[in-house]
Amino acid sequence: METARAILFADIAGSTGLYESSGDTVAMAAVVECVASLKDTTTAYGGRVVKTIGDEVMAIFASAGQAIQAANAMQSRFADLAGVKAGIKLKIGLHYGPVIEADGDCFGDTVNLAARLTSLASPEQILTSHETFEALPNYLRATCRKLYSTSVKGRKGKVTIIEALWRQDQGETILSDNSAVAEAHYRAATIGFRGQTWRIDEAQPEVVIGRDQSCAVVVDVATASRRHASVILRKQKIVIEDHSSNGTFVRLQNGQELLLRREDLVIAGAVLVGLGASLTAEGQEPLTISIAG
Repeated sequence: METARAILFADIAGSTGLYESSGDTVAMAAVVECVASLKDTTTAYGGRVVKTIGDEVMAIFASAGQAIQAANAMQSRFADLAGVKAGIKLKIGLHYGPVIEADGDCFGDTVNLAARLTSLASPEQILTSHETFEALPNYLRATCRKLYSTSVKGRKGKVTIIEALWRQDQGETILSDNSAVAEAHYRAATIGFRGQTWRIDEAQPEVVIGRDQSCAVVVDVATASRRHASVILRKQKIVIEDHSSNGTFVRLQNGQELLLRREDLVIAGAVLVGLGASLTAEGQEPLTISIAG
């Protein structure tokens, strides 16, 4: 039987680098301490740890409010723990919806979406959904902000991504134009790469990017696929759509980097794009997409 529950994933990012830089003994001790803190925080906020998956903890809560409060506390406590453990940070994703509980585990679309939100989150970030936001009390809604809408594999329509702000100074951060993308209307955009530019407009509503010579934007990037991505003018929105094997990395104006895998993202303002590799990777040349009018 399905019951409305909040599923939360807390993923420790950067542990691989710590193992390499500090050795197995130091890294394992750090990870064990951090995982123990995540479990304790889950229990303190009325949740239950479902399981640990490597450096990731999966937890379930009876309400969206409990899950958000637990996520906030996890980030706050983790920041103190990880301060001396260079490179370790926490990514959290959570979603409130119908869950099937069986043999101590949890199943269903809510679990899948919570996991996907975790993969979209940046280190030190908490991401959730509009459905979760709607289930929160007003005082917790006030700590959240809308980021963007995107397609998620296995789901019809767009998922609206909400960020839960766990630090007071986050509210002062300048948001990417993507926070207002749903209301914005555009008629053109410009792609830039290695000094060349290509325009997307009503006369040319789709531009394909890839290594294949048939693409409008041909890129000799080793990590790019033959037909890697498309930039499309669709219903007065500028959309980037991934078709690749390695994914498309999009850096928003607020510095957040998103990974698209066979998904599309409505964009605004100006973004940087990595073809098959993160923009933080050594030698990665960014492609730019700018709204032209």
